[in-house]
Amino acid sequence: MKKIFALALTLIAVISLSGCSGQNKSSSDTASFRKNFLQVKNFQLKITKTAVIPAGETGNEFGKKPIFALWYTIKNTGNHKVSPVSAASVLRAYQPAKSKKQLVAAPLPDQDLAPKYKVAIEKNQSAKGSMAWNLYDTKSPIKIHGVKAGTNQIIGVQTYSIKKSTFQPNIQKNRTPNTLS
Repeated sequence: MKKIFALALTLIAVISLSGCSGQNKSSSDTASFRKNFLQVKNFQLKITKTAVIPAGETGNEFGKKPIFALWYTIKNTGNHKVSPVSAASVLRAYQPAKSKKQLVAAPLPDQDLAPKYKVAIEKNQSAKGSMAWNLYDTKSPIKIHGVKAGTNQIIGVQTYSIKKSTFQPNIQKNRTPNTLS
C-alpha cells in the first residue's frame, strides 16, 4: 500500500512539474526580436525608422557626438502599465559590433513625442516613441539587443549599418534611414 501511495505521489509531482515547465516555455516563446519587431510579455514594439544624426543637427542640437536614433510604435498587449518609455527597458545598443561596448543613452531625438513619453497606454492601444544613443565612432555598425525586461537575457539582435553619406555636417535635418544588415 505504501508503495502504491508513493508511486501516486511521484506521478502527481511529475505531472505538476511538467505542467509548470510547459507554462514557462510558452511565456518565453512569446519573447522575440527580429525584422525590426520586438515582442515581450506585456507589449510589442515595431521600429519604424532609424537615423544617424550628427552633432548640432535637428534631433541632436546640443550633442557633442553623433547619435544613433530610432523611432518606434509600441502597443500594450497585457494588463500592466506600459508607456513609450518602456522601450528603454528592453533595448540595448552596442558598438563596435565585435565588442561589448554598450552605447550611452542620448536625449530624445524627437521632442514632439516627449510630452507623451511617460503616459500610460491602455491595453490594445499604441503610441509612438523615439530613443537614441551616443556613437563611439562613425564607421562601426550598431547592434541593438532585445532583452527581457529587468534582465540582460538576449531575445534577439538587429544590426544596423552606418552610411557615410549620413555624416555630411552641412546638410540640415539629415535623417537618412539606415538599412538593416
